[in-house]
Amino acid sequence: MARMIPPAIPSSCSSPGEREIFARLKDEPGTQDWIVLHSLDIAHHQRQVVGEADFVIIVPTLGVLCLEVKACHSLHRRDGLWYFGHNSKGDPRGPFKQCSEAMHSIRQQVVRSDPALSRVPFWSAAAFPYVDFSVQSNEWHSWQVIDAPRFRRQPLATLIRSILHSARTFLSSQPSSMWFRETDRVPNQQQAAAVARILRPSFEFIETPLDRRARGRVEVLRYTEEQFVALDSMSENARVLFTGPAGTGKTVLAVEAARRAADTGKNVLLLCYNRLLGRWLSQQPIHKSVTVRTFHQYLLGVAGISPPTDVADSFWRTQLPEKTLLRLLDGHSDLARFDTIIVDEFQDLAEPAFLDVLDLVVQGGLNGGRCLMFGDFERQMLYSQNRIETDEMLRTRLGAFARCSLRVNCRNTPRIATLSHLLGKLAPNYSRVLRPDDRVEPLISYYATPSQQRNELTSVLERLQRESFANEDIVVLSPKSGSRSAAGSLNEKPWSERLTPIDESQPGRVPFTTIQSFKGLESPAIVVTDIEHLDSELFSSLFYVATTRALERLCIIVHETAKPDIITALLGNSPDRK
Repeated sequence: MARMIPPAIPSSCSSPGEREIFARLKDEPGTQDWIVLHSLDIAHHQRQVVGEADFVIIVPTLGVLCLEVKACHSLHRRDGLWYFGHNSKGDPRGPFKQCSEAMHSIRQQVVRSDPALSRVPFWSAAAFPYVDFSVQSNEWHSWQVIDAPRFRRQPLATLIRSILHSARTFLSSQPSSMWFRETDRVPNQQQAAAVARILRPSFEFIETPLDRRARGRVEVLRYTEEQFVALDSMSENARVLFTGPAGTGKTVLAVEAARRAADTGKNVLLLCYNRLLGRWLSQQPIHKSVTVRTFHQYLLGVAGISPPTDVADSFWRTQLPEKTLLRLLDGHSDLARFDTIIVDEFQDLAEPAFLDVLDLVVQGGLNGGRCLMFGDFERQMLYSQNRIETDEMLRTRLGAFARCSLRVNCRNTPRIATLSHLLGKLAPNYSRVLRPDDRVEPLISYYATPSQQRNELTSVLERLQRESFANEDIVVLSPKSGSRSAAGSLNEKPWSERLTPIDESQPGRVPFTTIQSFKGLESPAIVVTDIEHLDSELFSSLFYVATTRALERLCIIVHETAKPDIITALLGNSPDRK
C-alpha cells in the first residue's frame, strides 16, 4: 500500500480515471514504500502562471514519475490540436507536453530546495484508462503511455516501474545526461521522503495567546458596538433604564453613553458598584469631563472620610450614605452636581438610601434630570434579591422613564451562552448570540474531597496552558474568598506560586477572586470552583454570573452532590425534551 498524500481522494475530484488510479495505487501490492501526491499545484510553472500535476509518484531506487490522466472515452488530434471527449476546444500542448512541462517545473523546485537531490531521475507519462492509444510519434516514447489495454491487463505498479526503468535506460544513453548514472539507486527512502516534504510539506501554525486575546477582544467589541443602536433609539429620552442579562454589552454601552454625553459638553458622573469593575472603567480613555468612580468611592469623596478599620456592612449601606446626604444638603462638596449620571450595575444600587444620594447628585434629580441606568435585574441581583419590591420602588423614585431591553449576547460563544442559560436558570433566554460557534464545549468535572478539587484545578490549569492560554488570560472564580477557596488553599507547587489573589496579580500569574467581585468583567478563560449545589436562587445566580464571564473557555469544577442538579438542569430544560 502506497502512502497517499492526501490519504483520501477529495469528493470534489470529478475524474473517474483519477479516482480509479488513486484506488489502485493505494491498494495494489508492490507499492508499499511508494509516496504518491495527488493533484499537486505548481506555483512556479515553466509556461503557465500556475499548473497542476495529476499524480506525482515517488518510487524508491527508481525515480519520480509525473502522471497526466486523460479519463476521456474518445480523443483525436487534428491540425496539431488535441480534442478530448466532447470538448470542442482544442489543446495545442497535448497530454505529453503538459506532463513534461509539469515534471520539469517540479524537478526545478526540488533541486533548488535541495541540490543533493539533483541526481534523482524525474520522468513523465500519460494515462488513457478508457481508450486504446496506439499512435507512434517522435513527440513521445511508446513506453510513456498507459492506455486501456495495458491499464486493464497489468498491475498499475508494474506499469509504473516499467516506465521508470525505461526512463533510466534512456537517460544513461544520452550524452546530455552525464549527471545521471544508472547504477545509482536513487532516490533512497530518505531522499523520497525529502522530495515529498519539498513538494507538499506538512506544517502547523498556532495562534499566539497575544493574537488570540486581541482577536477575541476585537470580536467582542465589534459585536457589542452593534448594540449602540440602543443608545441611538433612546437618545431623545432624558431618563432611560437599560436592562438585560450578562453579556449583552451593558458596560460598553455605559462607557459609550458617558463619552457621547461628554462630547456635547455635559459634566458626567459614571458610577458602578464593584471595585474591580471600577478600576477597569477608570483605565478606559473616556473623556476628561467624565468622573469615574465606584459608588462607595464617590460617597467617601463627598463625605470627606476614610472607611474605618474592620468596617461592618452597615457602614456601607446606611452610615456612609447618611453622612454623604448631610454633606450634599449642606452644599459643602465640589462633587455634588452633575448634568448627567450614568450608572452601571444599577441593580446593586437600587436601594432607598443609595437612590437618595443619587437624587441630589444629578441636576433636576432622578425625576427630572439626565439619568441613564444599566442593570441586570434577572440573575445578577446578588445583594438585593426582592425583584418585585425593587421594580415598585424604581417606578416611585424614578418617575417617568423609558425602558430599553437588551437580549442579544455579544460576549459569550453559543455553547457557553447555552450552558449559562440552562444552569443559571436564565428566563427568558437570549434572543440571539452573535459570536460564532468555536465548537468547544464547556468542561464540567466533579470532585468528592477538597484534595480532589485541588488536583482537578491543577489539571484544568495545565490543560488551558496546553491550549496556549497565558496565565493572565485565566481567572479562577469561587463563591468563597481567600484561603477558603480551592485556588486560595492550593499549596502544591508549581501552581501554589502561579496563583495569586486578583488584587496582587502580576504578569505571568493566574488571578483568583470571588464571583461577586468579578461581576461586570470578563476573561478569555474562566475556571469556576467550589460549586457545591445549585438548588437555591443565590447559588444559581452566582453560577450564572461566573459562567457568563468567559469569552472563550469555561471550565467548571463541581462537587458530586451538585451532579443531580446539573443533570436535571441540562436534561430537564433541554428544548429537545417534552
